[in-house]
Amino acid sequence: MQDPIKTLFTECIQTQIAAADMLQEPIEMACNLLVDSLLNGRKVYCCGEGLAHATSRHFAHIMLTGLSFERPPFPVTSLHADYGALEYDRMFAQQLQAVGQPSDVLIVFNASERAPRVSRAMEAALSRDMLIIALTQNSDVDIAGLLGPDDVEIRIPTSNAARASEHLLQISNMLCSVVEHRIFPQETD
Repeated sequence: MQDPIKTLFTECIQTQIAAADMLQEPIEMACNLLVDSLLNGRKVYCCGEGLAHATSRHFAHIMLTGLSFERPPFPVTSLHADYGALEYDRMFAQQLQAVGQPSDVLIVFNASERAPRVSRAMEAALSRDMLIIALTQNSDVDIAGLLGPDDVEIRIPTSNAARASEHLLQISNMLCSVVEHRIFPQETD
């Protein structure tokens, strides 16, 4: 039983090392985009495909309540995943069509290969002149092609959905922490 568990730890560590080498620049770009948007009164919306939607909700929660210290809430909303919606594939897109404004930010999370609901949300965001931050993984086939020159992709260096899911959570925490400290530099841990 120990060998499979050690193998999982090893896979996780290897993905961590690869991510540390590859993702510093796109995470920095995403933080800059978030700070600029928040300081200019823009809103941030987020959603995730499948299980990655839990990371979207986590991200919205820590951006509202604070991660590192007590602070005013940031205007971040996780789009509602109404699985009883009549147009299930358009559930995120419809919400953005109702509330999204130019220069607002959409953050999408996806740990799998396909992302039909998130892709539709991205199309809606593009039609509203919103900016996009996409957290994806190596085998993504739906999201990267929708990104424009002002958007940011954070592509986790794995095709393993479990390793990608772990990193989605870690990167969402990193984004919140960096944004908090840039907007409130007087605060310390």
